[in-house]
Amino acid sequence: MKDKILNSTISNYILLILKIILSLMLVRIMFLGISNEEYGFWALLWSVFGYSLLLDFGFGTAVQKATSTSKAKNDWKGFNETISTIFFSYILLSSVILIVTVLLAQNLDKIFVFSSSDSIEYYKTVFYIFGVGTSLLFPFGFFKEILRGLEKITIRNNIDIVFLILNFALLTLCIYYDYSLIYMALVAILVQLFTNIFMAYYVIKNIPNFKISYKFFKKQRVYELMSFSIFAYIVMFSNVIIFRTDQLVISMFSTVALVGIYQIVSRISELFRQFSTQIHDILGPISASLFATNNEDKLYNTLFNTNKIVGLISTILFIPSFLFIDKLLYFWLDINNQEVTYTAMILLVSMYVLVFFRSSSVQVLLMCNKHKQLTVVAILEAISNLLLSIYLVQHYSIIGVALGTLIPNVFFAIFYNIPVACSFSKISIFYYLKEVVFKILFIAIIVFGFLYMIILNTNIDSLFQVIVYSIVSIAIFSFLYYYLCLNKNDKEEVSKLFINRIKVI
Repeated sequence: MKDKILNSTISNYILLILKIILSLMLVRIMFLGISNEEYGFWALLWSVFGYSLLLDFGFGTAVQKATSTSKAKNDWKGFNETISTIFFSYILLSSVILIVTVLLAQNLDKIFVFSSSDSIEYYKTVFYIFGVGTSLLFPFGFFKEILRGLEKITIRNNIDIVFLILNFALLTLCIYYDYSLIYMALVAILVQLFTNIFMAYYVIKNIPNFKISYKFFKKQRVYELMSFSIFAYIVMFSNVIIFRTDQLVISMFSTVALVGIYQIVSRISELFRQFSTQIHDILGPISASLFATNNEDKLYNTLFNTNKIVGLISTILFIPSFLFIDKLLYFWLDINNQEVTYTAMILLVSMYVLVFFRSSSVQVLLMCNKHKQLTVVAILEAISNLLLSIYLVQHYSIIGVALGTLIPNVFFAIFYNIPVACSFSKISIFYYLKEVVFKILFIAIIVFGFLYMIILNTNIDSLFQVIVYSIVSIAIFSFLYYYLCLNKNDKEEVSKLFINRIKVI
Protein backbone atom coordinates (compact mmCIF):
# COMPACT_ATOMS: atom_id res chain seq x y z
CA MET A 1 0.00 0.00 0.00
CA LYS A 2 2.83 2.41 0.87
CA ASP A 3 4.45 1.92 -2.54
CA LYS A 4 1.10 2.53 -4.23
CA ILE A 5 0.57 5.76 -2.26
CA LEU A 6 4.13 6.93 -2.98
CA ASN A 7 3.94 6.13 -6.72
CA SER A 8 0.56 7.84 -7.05
CA THR A 9 1.74 10.94 -5.19
CA ILE A 10 4.94 11.24 -7.25
CA SER A 11 2.90 10.80 -10.43
CA ASN A 12 0.49 13.53 -9.28
CA TYR A 13 3.36 15.95 -8.65
CA ILE A 14 4.83 15.29 -12.11
CA LEU A 15 1.45 15.97 -13.71
CA LEU A 16 0.87 19.09 -11.60
CA ILE A 17 4.29 20.61 -12.38
CA LEU A 18 3.89 19.81 -16.09
CA LYS A 19 0.42 21.43 -16.11
CA ILE A 20 1.78 24.60 -14.54
CA ILE A 21 4.78 24.83 -16.90
CA LEU A 22 2.78 24.13 -20.08
CA SER A 23 -0.09 26.43 -19.10
CA LEU A 24 2.31 29.32 -18.42
CA MET A 25 4.02 28.72 -21.78
CA LEU A 26 0.73 28.35 -23.64
CA VAL A 27 -0.72 31.54 -22.14
CA ARG A 28 2.32 33.46 -23.34
CA ILE A 29 2.24 31.89 -26.83
CA MET A 30 -1.49 32.56 -27.23
CA PHE A 31 -1.39 36.06 -25.76
CA LEU A 32 1.35 37.09 -28.19
CA GLY A 33 0.17 34.98 -31.13
CA ILE A 34 -3.51 35.92 -31.56
CA SER A 35 -5.48 39.15 -31.27
CA ASN A 36 -6.56 40.46 -27.88
CA GLU A 37 -10.20 39.89 -28.77
CA GLU A 38 -9.58 36.28 -29.83
CA TYR A 39 -7.57 35.60 -26.69
CA GLY A 40 -10.30 37.15 -24.56
CA PHE A 41 -12.95 35.04 -26.30
CA TRP A 42 -10.86 31.87 -25.82
CA ALA A 43 -10.56 32.63 -22.09
CA LEU A 44 -14.30 33.32 -22.00
CA LEU A 45 -15.06 29.90 -23.53
CA TRP A 46 -13.17 28.11 -20.75
CA SER A 47 -14.80 30.33 -18.13
CA VAL A 48 -18.36 29.79 -19.42
CA PHE A 49 -18.10 26.05 -20.05
CA GLY A 50 -16.02 25.57 -16.90
CA TYR A 51 -19.33 25.96 -15.10
CA SER A 52 -20.44 22.65 -16.67
CA LEU A 53 -18.48 21.00 -13.84
CA LEU A 54 -21.18 22.28 -11.50
CA LEU A 55 -23.64 19.94 -13.27
CA ASP A 56 -21.69 16.98 -11.89
CA PHE A 57 -23.72 17.20 -8.65
CA GLY A 58 -21.20 15.00 -6.86
CA PHE A 59 -21.71 12.01 -9.18
CA GLY A 60 -17.95 11.96 -9.85
CA THR A 61 -17.25 11.36 -6.16
CA ALA A 62 -20.04 8.76 -6.11
CA VAL A 63 -18.38 6.95 -9.05
CA GLN A 64 -15.06 6.92 -7.23
CA LYS A 65 -16.63 5.53 -4.03
CA ALA A 66 -18.72 2.95 -5.92
CA THR A 67 -15.64 1.73 -7.80
CA SER A 68 -13.56 1.34 -4.63
CA THR A 69 -16.42 -0.40 -2.81
CA SER A 70 -17.18 -2.77 -5.73
CA LYS A 71 -13.50 -3.63 -6.06
CA ALA A 72 -13.26 -4.43 -2.34
CA LYS A 73 -16.44 -6.55 -2.39
CA ASN A 74 -16.01 -7.88 -5.96
CA ASP A 75 -19.57 -6.78 -6.75
CA TRP A 76 -19.40 -5.72 -10.41
CA LYS A 77 -23.09 -6.34 -11.18
CA GLY A 78 -24.12 -3.64 -8.74
CA PHE A 79 -21.29 -1.47 -10.09
CA ASN A 80 -22.62 -1.71 -13.67
CA GLU A 81 -26.04 -0.63 -12.45
CA THR A 82 -24.52 2.36 -10.65
CA ILE A 83 -22.36 3.44 -13.62
CA SER A 84 -25.19 2.96 -16.13
CA THR A 85 -27.52 5.02 -13.96
CA ILE A 86 -24.94 7.81 -13.65
CA PHE A 87 -24.09 7.66 -17.39
CA PHE A 88 -27.70 8.17 -18.50
CA SER A 89 -28.18 10.83 -15.85
CA TYR A 90 -25.13 12.58 -17.33
CA ILE A 91 -26.70 12.38 -20.80
CA LEU A 92 -29.74 14.21 -19.43
CA LEU A 93 -27.50 16.83 -17.81
CA SER A 94 -25.47 17.21 -21.01
CA SER A 95 -28.66 18.28 -22.78
CA VAL A 96 -28.69 21.29 -20.44
CA ILE A 97 -25.22 22.25 -21.74
CA LEU A 98 -26.49 21.88 -25.31
CA ILE A 99 -29.53 24.09 -24.69
CA VAL A 100 -27.42 26.75 -22.94
CA THR A 101 -24.93 26.62 -25.83
CA VAL A 102 -27.66 27.30 -28.41
CA LEU A 103 -29.24 30.09 -26.35
CA LEU A 104 -25.93 31.84 -25.70
CA ALA A 105 -24.66 31.41 -29.26
CA GLN A 106 -27.83 32.91 -30.74
CA ASN A 107 -27.53 35.92 -28.46
CA LEU A 108 -23.74 36.24 -28.41
CA ASP A 109 -23.69 39.79 -29.80
CA LYS A 110 -26.36 40.89 -27.31
CA ILE A 111 -24.55 39.48 -24.25
CA PHE A 112 -20.92 40.30 -25.13
CA VAL A 113 -19.36 43.31 -26.83
CA PHE A 114 -17.25 42.67 -29.95
CA SER A 115 -15.10 45.15 -31.85
CA SER A 116 -16.80 44.42 -35.18
CA SER A 117 -20.16 42.97 -36.18
CA ASP A 118 -18.43 41.20 -39.08
CA SER A 119 -16.79 38.75 -36.66
CA ILE A 120 -19.99 37.66 -34.89
CA GLU A 121 -20.64 34.63 -37.12
CA TYR A 122 -17.03 33.52 -36.69
CA TYR A 123 -17.28 33.64 -32.90
CA LYS A 124 -20.68 31.93 -33.00
CA THR A 125 -19.12 29.02 -34.93
CA VAL A 126 -16.32 28.70 -32.37
CA PHE A 127 -18.86 28.85 -29.55
CA TYR A 128 -21.02 26.12 -31.14
CA ILE A 129 -18.02 23.81 -31.67
CA PHE A 130 -16.83 24.24 -28.09
CA GLY A 131 -20.32 24.01 -26.56
CA VAL A 132 -21.58 21.02 -28.56
CA GLY A 133 -18.24 19.27 -28.03
CA THR A 134 -18.41 19.86 -24.27
CA SER A 135 -22.00 18.54 -24.25
CA LEU A 136 -21.03 15.35 -26.11
CA LEU A 137 -17.98 14.71 -23.92
CA PHE A 138 -19.70 15.42 -20.59
CA PRO A 139 -21.26 11.92 -20.08
CA PHE A 140 -17.89 10.21 -20.57
CA GLY A 141 -15.86 12.14 -17.99
CA PHE A 142 -16.42 9.54 -15.28
CA PHE A 143 -13.79 7.14 -16.68
CA LYS A 144 -11.17 9.25 -14.93
CA GLU A 145 -12.98 8.75 -11.62
CA ILE A 146 -13.27 5.00 -12.20
CA LEU A 147 -9.49 4.75 -12.65
CA ARG A 148 -9.07 6.73 -9.45
CA GLY A 149 -11.46 4.39 -7.63
CA LEU A 150 -9.46 1.42 -8.96
CA GLU A 151 -6.36 3.09 -7.50
CA LYS A 152 -4.86 3.29 -11.00
CA ILE A 153 -3.77 6.88 -10.45
CA THR A 154 -0.45 6.42 -12.28
CA ILE A 155 -2.17 5.09 -15.43
CA ARG A 156 -4.66 7.95 -15.35
CA ASN A 157 -1.87 10.49 -14.95
CA ASN A 158 0.23 8.95 -17.73
CA ILE A 159 -2.72 9.33 -20.12
CA ASP A 160 -3.26 12.92 -18.96
CA ILE A 161 0.44 13.72 -19.43
CA VAL A 162 0.53 12.36 -23.01
CA PHE A 163 -2.55 14.29 -24.11
CA LEU A 164 -1.56 17.40 -22.16
CA ILE A 165 1.66 17.54 -24.17
CA LEU A 166 -0.25 16.76 -27.39
CA ASN A 167 -2.76 19.53 -26.65
CA PHE A 168 0.08 22.01 -26.05
CA ALA A 169 1.88 20.99 -29.27
CA LEU A 170 -1.23 21.15 -31.48
CA LEU A 171 -2.43 24.50 -30.13
CA THR A 172 1.07 25.92 -30.54
CA LEU A 173 1.11 24.71 -34.17
CA CYS A 174 -2.32 26.28 -34.75
CA ILE A 175 -1.00 29.64 -33.61
CA TYR A 176 2.30 29.27 -35.49
CA TYR A 177 0.49 28.57 -38.79
CA ASP A 178 -2.22 31.21 -38.14
CA TYR A 179 -5.12 28.78 -37.87
CA SER A 180 -8.27 30.32 -36.45
CA LEU A 181 -10.02 29.66 -33.14
CA ILE A 182 -12.25 27.19 -34.99
CA TYR A 183 -9.32 24.79 -35.40
CA MET A 184 -8.14 25.45 -31.84
CA ALA A 185 -11.59 24.59 -30.47
CA LEU A 186 -11.62 21.37 -32.53
CA VAL A 187 -8.17 20.47 -31.17
CA ALA A 188 -9.27 21.02 -27.56
CA ILE A 189 -12.40 18.87 -28.02
CA LEU A 190 -10.68 16.07 -29.96
CA VAL A 191 -7.79 15.83 -27.49
CA GLN A 192 -10.28 15.43 -24.65
CA LEU A 193 -12.23 12.86 -26.69
CA PHE A 194 -9.14 10.67 -27.19
CA THR A 195 -8.18 11.15 -23.53
CA ASN A 196 -11.58 9.70 -22.56
CA ILE A 197 -11.21 6.85 -25.10
CA PHE A 198 -7.84 5.77 -23.69
CA MET A 199 -9.14 5.98 -20.11
CA ALA A 200 -12.18 3.90 -21.13
CA TYR A 201 -9.84 1.30 -22.66
CA TYR A 202 -7.94 0.90 -19.36
CA VAL A 203 -11.19 0.77 -17.39
CA ILE A 204 -12.47 -2.09 -19.58
CA LYS A 205 -9.07 -3.78 -19.34
CA ASN A 206 -9.17 -3.70 -15.53
CA ILE A 207 -12.88 -4.52 -15.21
CA PRO A 208 -13.60 -7.36 -17.69
CA ASN A 209 -17.31 -7.43 -16.80
CA PHE A 210 -17.72 -3.67 -17.25
CA LYS A 211 -20.86 -2.80 -19.21
CA ILE A 212 -23.04 0.27 -19.70
CA SER A 213 -26.62 -0.48 -20.74
CA TYR A 214 -29.97 1.26 -20.42
CA LYS A 215 -31.42 -1.96 -18.99
CA PHE A 216 -29.13 -1.41 -15.99
CA PHE A 217 -30.56 2.06 -15.42
CA LYS A 218 -32.46 2.13 -12.14
CA LYS A 219 -34.57 5.16 -11.27
CA GLN A 220 -34.41 4.21 -7.61
CA ARG A 221 -30.60 4.13 -7.84
CA VAL A 222 -30.63 7.81 -8.85
CA TYR A 223 -32.22 8.72 -5.53
CA GLU A 224 -29.80 6.46 -3.65
CA LEU A 225 -26.81 8.05 -5.39
CA MET A 226 -28.13 11.55 -4.86
CA SER A 227 -28.45 10.84 -1.14
CA PHE A 228 -24.64 10.70 -1.12
CA SER A 229 -23.55 12.70 -4.16
CA ILE A 230 -25.41 15.92 -3.41
CA PHE A 231 -23.81 16.06 0.05
CA ALA A 232 -20.40 15.24 -1.40
CA TYR A 233 -20.99 17.96 -3.99
CA ILE A 234 -21.63 20.60 -1.34
CA VAL A 235 -18.63 19.49 0.75
CA MET A 236 -16.16 19.34 -2.17
CA PHE A 237 -17.33 22.63 -3.70
CA SER A 238 -17.73 24.54 -0.44
CA ASN A 239 -14.33 26.24 -0.83
CA VAL A 240 -15.21 27.27 -4.38
CA ILE A 241 -18.53 28.65 -3.14
CA ILE A 242 -16.76 30.55 -0.35
CA PHE A 243 -14.23 32.03 -2.81
CA ARG A 244 -16.97 33.10 -5.25
CA THR A 245 -18.90 34.64 -2.35
CA ASP A 246 -15.80 36.56 -1.27
CA GLN A 247 -15.53 38.08 -4.74
CA LEU A 248 -19.21 39.07 -4.68
CA VAL A 249 -18.83 40.68 -1.25
CA ILE A 250 -15.82 42.71 -2.45
CA SER A 251 -17.63 43.91 -5.59
CA MET A 252 -20.79 44.87 -3.66
CA PHE A 253 -19.33 46.41 -0.50
CA SER A 254 -15.95 47.69 -1.69
CA THR A 255 -14.89 48.11 -5.33
CA VAL A 256 -14.84 45.90 -8.41
CA ALA A 257 -11.17 46.79 -8.99
CA LEU A 258 -10.22 44.90 -5.82
CA VAL A 259 -11.88 41.69 -7.06
CA GLY A 260 -9.02 41.14 -9.51
CA ILE A 261 -6.42 41.77 -6.80
CA TYR A 262 -8.13 39.34 -4.43
CA GLN A 263 -8.29 36.70 -7.18
CA ILE A 264 -4.58 37.09 -7.91
CA VAL A 265 -3.41 36.74 -4.29
CA SER A 266 -5.73 33.80 -3.73
CA ARG A 267 -3.95 31.93 -6.54
CA ILE A 268 -0.82 31.70 -4.37
CA SER A 269 -2.73 29.95 -1.59
CA GLU A 270 -4.48 27.71 -4.13
CA LEU A 271 -1.14 26.71 -5.63
CA PHE A 272 0.10 26.01 -2.10
CA ARG A 273 -2.93 23.73 -1.54
CA GLN A 274 -2.30 21.80 -4.75
CA PHE A 275 1.35 21.14 -3.90
CA SER A 276 0.48 20.10 -0.34
CA THR A 277 -2.36 17.66 -1.00
CA GLN A 278 -1.42 15.46 -3.95
CA ILE A 279 -1.51 12.41 -1.67
CA HIS A 280 -5.27 12.95 -1.24
CA ASP A 281 -5.91 11.66 -4.75
CA ILE A 282 -5.30 8.09 -3.57
CA LEU A 283 -6.60 8.65 -0.02
CA GLY A 284 -10.29 8.67 -0.98
CA PRO A 285 -10.29 5.35 -2.88
CA ILE A 286 -8.21 3.60 -0.19
CA SER A 287 -10.53 4.87 2.55
CA ALA A 288 -13.65 3.72 0.68
CA SER A 289 -12.12 0.28 0.09
CA LEU A 290 -11.03 -0.15 3.74
CA PHE A 291 -14.41 1.06 5.00
CA ALA A 292 -16.27 -1.35 2.70
CA THR A 293 -14.26 -4.32 4.04
CA ASN A 294 -14.51 -3.16 7.69
CA ASN A 295 -10.73 -2.96 7.94
CA GLU A 296 -10.92 -0.43 10.76
CA ASP A 297 -7.35 -0.56 12.08
CA LYS A 298 -5.84 0.15 8.65
CA LEU A 299 -8.40 2.87 8.05
CA TYR A 300 -7.54 4.63 11.32
CA ASN A 301 -3.82 4.35 10.62
CA THR A 302 -4.31 5.64 7.08
CA LEU A 303 -6.04 8.79 8.33
CA PHE A 304 -3.47 9.38 11.08
CA ASN A 305 -0.42 8.82 8.88
CA THR A 306 -1.83 10.81 5.95
CA ASN A 307 -2.57 13.72 8.25
CA LYS A 308 1.01 13.56 9.51
CA ILE A 309 2.44 13.51 5.96
CA VAL A 310 0.19 16.31 4.70
CA GLY A 311 0.98 18.37 7.82
CA LEU A 312 4.68 17.87 7.20
CA ILE A 313 4.56 18.77 3.49
CA SER A 314 2.29 21.79 4.03
CA THR A 315 4.50 23.16 6.82
CA ILE A 316 7.70 22.70 4.79
CA LEU A 317 6.09 24.66 1.92
CA PHE A 318 4.33 27.20 4.13
CA ILE A 319 7.46 28.69 5.72
CA PRO A 320 9.16 30.01 2.55
CA SER A 321 5.80 30.83 0.94
CA PHE A 322 4.76 32.99 3.89
CA LEU A 323 8.10 34.73 4.41
CA PHE A 324 8.67 35.42 0.70
CA ILE A 325 5.10 36.24 -0.27
CA ASP A 326 5.82 39.96 -0.67
CA LYS A 327 8.80 39.15 -2.91
CA LEU A 328 6.75 36.70 -4.97
CA LEU A 329 4.03 39.29 -5.58
CA TYR A 330 6.64 41.87 -6.57
CA PHE A 331 8.67 39.66 -8.91
CA TRP A 332 5.57 38.07 -10.42
CA LEU A 333 3.24 41.05 -10.91
CA ASP A 334 5.20 44.09 -9.71
CA ILE A 335 2.84 44.44 -6.72
CA ASN A 336 4.33 46.36 -3.80
CA ASN A 337 1.30 47.13 -1.67
CA GLN A 338 1.13 46.39 2.06
CA GLU A 339 -2.64 45.80 2.07
CA VAL A 340 -2.35 43.26 -0.75
CA THR A 341 0.58 41.54 0.98
CA TYR A 342 -1.32 41.23 4.28
CA THR A 343 -4.33 39.82 2.40
CA ALA A 344 -2.14 37.24 0.71
CA MET A 345 -0.57 36.29 4.06
CA ILE A 346 -3.95 35.82 5.75
CA LEU A 347 -5.29 33.70 2.88
CA LEU A 348 -2.13 31.58 2.97
CA VAL A 349 -2.47 31.02 6.74
CA SER A 350 -6.14 30.09 6.20
CA MET A 351 -5.19 27.58 3.50
CA TYR A 352 -2.46 26.16 5.74
CA VAL A 353 -5.03 25.53 8.50
CA LEU A 354 -7.41 23.96 5.98
CA VAL A 355 -4.75 21.66 4.53
CA PHE A 356 -3.01 20.63 7.77
CA PHE A 357 -5.91 20.25 10.16
CA ARG A 358 -8.97 19.61 8.00
CA SER A 359 -8.39 18.32 4.48
CA SER A 360 -7.30 14.74 5.24
CA SER A 361 -10.15 14.10 7.66
CA VAL A 362 -12.70 15.42 5.13
CA GLN A 363 -11.39 13.04 2.45
CA VAL A 364 -11.66 10.01 4.75
CA LEU A 365 -14.90 10.89 6.55
CA LEU A 366 -16.63 11.60 3.22
CA MET A 367 -15.93 8.02 2.13
CA CYS A 368 -17.06 6.61 5.48
CA ASN A 369 -20.68 7.80 5.38
CA LYS A 370 -20.08 11.01 7.34
CA HIS A 371 -21.19 13.13 4.38
CA LYS A 372 -24.27 14.60 6.08
CA GLN A 373 -22.43 16.07 9.06
CA LEU A 374 -19.65 17.32 6.76
CA THR A 375 -22.32 19.09 4.70
CA VAL A 376 -23.77 20.78 7.79
CA VAL A 377 -20.29 22.04 8.69
CA ALA A 378 -19.69 23.25 5.12
CA ILE A 379 -22.98 25.19 5.09
CA LEU A 380 -22.35 26.71 8.53
CA GLU A 381 -18.85 27.74 7.45
CA ALA A 382 -20.13 29.31 4.22
CA ILE A 383 -22.76 31.33 6.14
CA SER A 384 -20.22 32.40 8.78
CA ASN A 385 -17.77 33.39 6.06
CA LEU A 386 -20.40 35.48 4.27
CA LEU A 387 -21.61 37.34 7.37
CA LEU A 388 -18.11 38.00 8.71
CA SER A 389 -16.83 39.11 5.30
CA ILE A 390 -19.73 41.56 4.82
CA TYR A 391 -19.04 43.09 8.24
CA LEU A 392 -15.24 43.15 8.07
CA VAL A 393 -14.90 44.37 4.45
CA GLN A 394 -16.57 47.64 5.47
CA HIS A 395 -13.87 48.25 8.10
CA TYR A 396 -10.74 46.59 6.67
CA SER A 397 -11.37 46.35 2.89
CA ILE A 398 -10.04 43.10 1.29
CA ILE A 399 -8.07 42.27 4.45
CA GLY A 400 -11.46 42.00 6.17
CA VAL A 401 -12.71 39.54 3.55
CA ALA A 402 -9.58 37.41 4.04
CA LEU A 403 -10.17 37.45 7.81
CA GLY A 404 -13.78 36.42 7.15
CA THR A 405 -12.38 33.30 5.49
CA LEU A 406 -9.72 32.60 8.13
CA ILE A 407 -11.81 32.90 11.32
CA PRO A 408 -14.52 30.26 10.53
CA ASN A 409 -11.81 28.01 9.09
CA VAL A 410 -9.81 28.07 12.35
CA PHE A 411 -12.99 27.69 14.43
CA PHE A 412 -14.17 24.52 12.64
CA ALA A 413 -10.64 23.07 12.60
CA ILE A 414 -10.44 23.37 16.41
CA PHE A 415 -14.00 22.44 17.33
CA TYR A 416 -14.94 19.95 14.62
CA ASN A 417 -12.24 18.46 12.39
CA ILE A 418 -9.55 17.74 14.99
CA PRO A 419 -11.89 16.26 17.65
CA VAL A 420 -13.92 14.25 15.11
CA ALA A 421 -10.81 12.92 13.32
CA CYS A 422 -9.24 11.88 16.63
CA SER A 423 -12.45 10.22 17.79
CA PHE A 424 -12.77 8.42 14.44
CA SER A 425 -9.15 7.21 14.66
CA LYS A 426 -9.65 6.19 18.30
CA ILE A 427 -6.79 8.36 19.58
CA SER A 428 -6.78 11.18 22.10
CA ILE A 429 -6.44 14.81 21.01
CA PHE A 430 -3.33 15.07 23.19
CA TYR A 431 -1.72 12.10 21.39
CA TYR A 432 -2.51 13.70 18.02
CA LEU A 433 -1.03 17.03 19.12
CA LYS A 434 2.07 15.36 20.56
CA GLU A 435 2.80 13.00 17.66
CA VAL A 436 1.76 15.22 14.75
CA VAL A 437 1.36 18.91 15.56
CA PHE A 438 3.97 19.67 18.23
CA LYS A 439 6.80 17.80 16.47
CA ILE A 440 6.17 19.60 13.19
CA LEU A 441 5.71 23.03 14.79
CA PHE A 442 8.87 22.59 16.88
CA ILE A 443 10.98 22.19 13.73
CA ALA A 444 8.91 24.88 11.97
CA ILE A 445 9.79 27.49 14.61
CA ILE A 446 13.52 26.76 14.22
CA VAL A 447 13.46 26.94 10.41
CA PHE A 448 11.12 29.94 10.37
CA GLY A 449 13.49 31.84 12.69
CA PHE A 450 16.53 30.87 10.61
CA LEU A 451 14.95 31.97 7.33
CA TYR A 452 13.59 35.17 8.86
CA MET A 453 17.09 36.15 10.05
CA ILE A 454 18.42 35.56 6.52
CA ILE A 455 15.73 37.85 5.11
CA LEU A 456 16.55 40.58 7.64
CA ASN A 457 20.27 40.47 6.88
CA THR A 458 20.23 39.84 3.13
CA ASN A 459 19.20 42.03 0.22
CA ILE A 460 16.97 39.70 -1.82
CA ASP A 461 16.45 41.27 -5.23
CA SER A 462 15.82 38.33 -7.57
CA LEU A 463 13.47 35.38 -7.95
CA PHE A 464 16.52 33.12 -8.15
CA GLN A 465 17.51 34.07 -4.58
CA VAL A 466 13.98 33.35 -3.36
CA ILE A 467 14.12 29.89 -4.95
CA VAL A 468 17.58 29.13 -3.52
CA TYR A 469 16.69 30.18 0.05
CA SER A 470 13.38 28.29 -0.19
CA ILE A 471 15.21 25.10 -1.19
CA VAL A 472 17.68 25.64 1.69
CA SER A 473 14.83 26.01 4.22
CA ILE A 474 13.10 22.87 2.86
CA ALA A 475 16.36 20.89 3.10
CA ILE A 476 17.05 22.07 6.67
CA PHE A 477 13.47 21.29 7.75
CA SER A 478 13.63 17.78 6.23
CA PHE A 479 17.02 17.08 7.83
CA LEU A 480 15.95 18.24 11.32
CA TYR A 481 12.62 16.41 11.19
CA TYR A 482 14.28 13.18 10.07
CA TYR A 483 16.90 13.19 12.85
CA LEU A 484 14.90 14.76 15.70
CA CYS A 485 11.31 13.59 15.19
CA LEU A 486 11.33 10.18 13.52
CA ASN A 487 11.75 7.02 15.55
CA LYS A 488 14.00 4.15 14.45
CA ASN A 489 11.25 2.29 12.58
CA ASP A 490 10.14 5.43 10.71
CA LYS A 491 13.74 6.18 9.70
CA GLU A 492 14.17 2.66 8.36
CA GLU A 493 10.88 2.96 6.44
CA VAL A 494 11.89 6.29 4.90
CA SER A 495 15.35 4.97 3.99
CA LYS A 496 13.83 1.87 2.40
CA LEU A 497 11.39 3.95 0.31
CA PHE A 498 14.19 6.31 -0.74
CA ILE A 499 16.49 3.44 -1.77
CA ASN A 500 13.66 1.80 -3.75
CA ARG A 501 13.06 5.08 -5.59
CA ILE A 502 16.74 5.36 -6.45
CA LYS A 503 16.77 1.78 -7.78
CA VAL A 504 13.72 2.52 -9.97
CA ILE A 505 15.43 5.60 -11.39
